[in-house]
Amino acid sequence: MSASPSRSWPNRAVRLFGRFFLVAALASLAVAAVGWFSYVLPWWRPIREEAAQTSQAHWDLAIAHPGWSFPAHFWSAPASLDLPLPRLVSEARARGYTEVCPPARPGEICPTSGEVILRGGRFAEGIQPAGNDGWTRKLALEPILLGALVGPDGEIREHLPMELAPPVLLRAILAAEDERFYAHPGVDLEGIARAMWVNWNEGAFTQGASTLSMQVTRAMTGRKEKSLERKLDEMGRAVAVDRYLGKDRVLQMYLDAPYLGQQGTFSVCGFRAASRLYFGVDAPDLTLAQAATLAAILPAPAHYAPDRHPEAARSRRDRVLRRMAESGWDRTEVDRALAEPVVARGHALLPEVKYPAYFSVAREALLAAVPPEVAYGAGLDVFTALDPVVQEAVEEVLTERVAFLDRLVWGRGIGPLLSAAAFADPATGHLVAAHDTALLDPAGFNRVTQMRRQPGSSFKPVVYALAFSPGPDGRPRRTPSHSVPDMPHAFNRGGPDLWTPRNANSWYMPEITLARGLAMSANLAAANLLDELGGPDPLIAFASKLGFDTSGFPREMGLSLGQGQVTPQEMVRFVATVAGDGRRASASPLVVAVDAFGTVRYENPLSTEQALTPEAALLTREIMRLVVANGTGWSVKGRHGVEGYRGEVVGKTGTATEEKDLWFIGSTPDYAGAVWVGYELPAQVGGHASEVSAPLFGWLLASISEGLPPRKFDSSGVARRYVCANTGLSANATCPVLQIPFLPDEKIRGVCAQQHPVEHLAPPPPVIPTGMRAAPPLP
Repeated sequence: MSASPSRSWPNRAVRLFGRFFLVAALASLAVAAVGWFSYVLPWWRPIREEAAQTSQAHWDLAIAHPGWSFPAHFWSAPASLDLPLPRLVSEARARGYTEVCPPARPGEICPTSGEVILRGGRFAEGIQPAGNDGWTRKLALEPILLGALVGPDGEIREHLPMELAPPVLLRAILAAEDERFYAHPGVDLEGIARAMWVNWNEGAFTQGASTLSMQVTRAMTGRKEKSLERKLDEMGRAVAVDRYLGKDRVLQMYLDAPYLGQQGTFSVCGFRAASRLYFGVDAPDLTLAQAATLAAILPAPAHYAPDRHPEAARSRRDRVLRRMAESGWDRTEVDRALAEPVVARGHALLPEVKYPAYFSVAREALLAAVPPEVAYGAGLDVFTALDPVVQEAVEEVLTERVAFLDRLVWGRGIGPLLSAAAFADPATGHLVAAHDTALLDPAGFNRVTQMRRQPGSSFKPVVYALAFSPGPDGRPRRTPSHSVPDMPHAFNRGGPDLWTPRNANSWYMPEITLARGLAMSANLAAANLLDELGGPDPLIAFASKLGFDTSGFPREMGLSLGQGQVTPQEMVRFVATVAGDGRRASASPLVVAVDAFGTVRYENPLSTEQALTPEAALLTREIMRLVVANGTGWSVKGRHGVEGYRGEVVGKTGTATEEKDLWFIGSTPDYAGAVWVGYELPAQVGGHASEVSAPLFGWLLASISEGLPPRKFDSSGVARRYVCANTGLSANATCPVLQIPFLPDEKIRGVCAQQHPVEHLAPPPPVIPTGMRAAPPLP
């Protein structure tokens, strides 16, 4: 009696699969033979060498592709316990520490004594334990997780070191996927035969014969097409991979490799990420039942995901548990696990991004610093210089005070007034805070690094720093007491047409010292100084050395007044260099990046390059001090009824053409910063920098410096002398007098013989725009 069509089709399918596995078995025998004679058969060597190279690249985390990519995680800086008590308490609050006296548990601090029990956590030097004992680095408040960078493949994968993998997970994987893993050479002939027999008896394709080595090979090559050629190639490579890596390293790679589920648009891969996804625990803490569940869903996570298909997952789990019992696992433990229900729910794996603007800068810096295969494939822990206390203060002040200023000015822009600010540590040159009031999504346009606007007069200190740099004789070309003309003049250097700049306040004088010229922001003084120094070409070369992107700078004299375009990051890099005794600041958020195996893949050491001589940096800093003490930056100390910063500060205002961009750059011994204020589309703000960006900078400094003792810059390299502010000579009775810095061996050149008009006895009053409104109350 002939078989019915409904019964004959499964039988034919089984026979086809049987033939396939017969061919595969024969092929695997050949592969095994080749493996044994790999050093004898020359044609095998290319396969063996290619597999070895591929294996090593994956083992070294030097490659990234679908099936093998590890997200990078970004962290803030730790906080030293040596900080002054008020600041230490602020740092602890930013990390969510509970204030208890005396502290009894990790995560508690006493605000009156400073006693603290540390949480420990992830540091660049390695994971530190909770509590204050057993640390391998100096005690500190832990870094804060800022966010993660997932590669273009959209895979969430966390490295699970073999030594942290619980025995229940390792045994469950072997029971589910490759019971003879430690017995075969990468291809399991016995397993192939057994699978053929099971499939034949069950009349269906219920059991495969891919070993862990074959699955690791498949993850490395990315080949998944169903073909005999691919299967044979995979078998051959599996033997080579197994031989090259060894069993433990193959198993180590397997712990990180397989696809185990989905979270939104992201693929969840590897057992560590999967344990967090389904059970909310780290892999070392998995129970027997949980480990068996993860191993059980390997063939088809979409069908057996325990959070969506608990019954299907339980059926598969129980099969794995029974195999574990058959292979020798304690039967009592297995029976208890079999009685447990499958309880799983989705847990968020990617942290919410903190501080989007800073995170955006850090991500951009990482992608520029390391190859993409390292950024996306090495599982980096990227430790930044971010100080959460400074960052939160910057965000709060900019959010509140820019809205206050927006109500104060007669702006003509469309949309709200915007601001971007960046602060760096002059001692390290690293970026400690950055914020863009319009940036909510870290993938958006970041004005800190991507916006290029004219800096106006805030760029003038670059011209003065060039003047204070050594000339051919090794001495500064100019000193602050040097004088230049400050009268209307037509310049023809650097452009086809004559350029006739004017002073913004319409005050002119036959000559003015460099010190007073910067303090008053005299345009003619800066232009004449640049003309003396050789025009735009030496300035462009000098600015490039300082870290400015000068590719778009016009080769015109207008550069002396800030007609090039810059970013806030470039401006803070310059002022941090000045404040840091001339050492070239990186203004980078990155400090060190460590891969999943603990290898340092990037390090941003403290700069030893002198972009400015210490002498030039000192003189530039000294005349920038006069800007705040005697010139256009006075409102850093307070304005609009709101007190600003009262400690020692140097700085410079900058108002671009038609008040479209308002800047202030400046520094204390602790923080160098740059702040920009303007509109999305350039338009008149309705106020000068002294009315808008300078007081904003002062409010920022007051907030970020809270809890720190005031410090002063080291000015021991100069002598401050009262001389004629215009000529730099000893003052006569009619001279406007200014305390100007002199080098130790620099002498006053003589006595001023000029008779100065009465109106020059004091600096002119600051320009107050007629459009400024009465100050509304602060929010």
